Amino acid sequence: MADHYDKLTDTEKCYWNAYTRLRQLSDWDGFTDGQAQAKDDGRAWLVNQRQFIWRCAEGKEQPKYQPGWGIQNRQARYDQLKDESLNSGSPHGLCQLPTNGGTPSEKCKISEREMWWNQSSVDDQTKKWRQDNADWLTSRRKQVYSLMQSDPSNNESAARSARYKNLSIATKHGDAYTNWAKDHDTTTGAEKSSGESSGSSRAKAVENCKKYLGVNEDPPNSNRGPQIDKWNQRVAGYVGAPWCASFATCMAWDAGVKGGSSAAVQYIVNMAKAGQGMFRGWTTDPGAVLRGDLAIISCSSCHVEMVIDSNDAYDTIGGNTSPGSEGSQYDGGCVAHRQRNGQVYGWALVDYP
Repeated sequence: MADHYDKLTDTEKCYWNAYTRLRQLSDWDGFTDGQAQAKDDGRAWLVNQRQFIWRCAEGKEQPKYQPGWGIQNRQARYDQLKDESLNSGSPHGLCQLPTNGGTPSEKCKISEREMWWNQSSVDDQTKKWRQDNADWLTSRRKQVYSLMQSDPSNNESAARSARYKNLSIATKHGDAYTNWAKDHDTTTGAEKSSGESSGSSRAKAVENCKKYLGVNEDPPNSNRGPQIDKWNQRVAGYVGAPWCASFATCMAWDAGVKGGSSAAVQYIVNMAKAGQGMFRGWTTDPGAVLRGDLAIISCSSCHVEMVIDSNDAYDTIGGNTSPGSEGSQYDGGCVAHRQRNGQVYGWALVDYP
């Protein structure tokens, strides 16, 4: 399916990004009624706009608009806004922001903010959506700060320090944002090379993966081995299970990631889509992926590997695969570096500290 996003008008782009981002978040536990209403209204606007484009092209809006499909990219815009595209399209220009330790609603609101971060409002409706998101995050930031001062005994158990820091970054407030901006690209959220070389959690996860390249099952075809058993014990609770998800999970945990995961790939997908456990969300947009996130290979329950390059969402290292195209890709028995172009179902976004 061709992507004609670049042919949309600025207003169409804004509604496209708002709707597709909210659609991506709509099955998360923290998705609010207000976000659901904005999603529905955004889709309605896009459907009506597609009908308007057709009327203009077919001469139904004369004399104000000249008929014809070749005018103002009407054909490409019309195709971009069809139901198939709305059901599967992704927002453009996301900036990945930290959400580790947050409540489901905080993760969901910050993840919406990732879309508004680089997207200006274009009319009263989108201005309201953007402002509502900013106001919610600001209010929650102040609430968390107040609790930190009045009830310090529960700060650690409620992860208030991390939550306040993340809410401050999302609202561009204080030292937390200033320090984050020093180490990150403030357009994409990607860590700067200097930050990664100084030992960021994402860089550690990638180094963890590289350290185990070449580990093989022992004996072959057993899902066993000294190191493999350790990974499965930590994640699955027993040995002998297919271990690609246990490998990827342990690589993230050992880099400081908190929260639950699973040895079952389908459970990882479900948790990511709901923003649960060690996952901040789910995407099918490679542009929203950073090193350390998890690529789901081929289908939603087949295989998982860790992305090792923030500039290439298909560059991965995985456990229980094969080092080349020959042999099983999902039960190959070793840790290997792979290039997965055209094979990825989607990405589970990991909540790094």
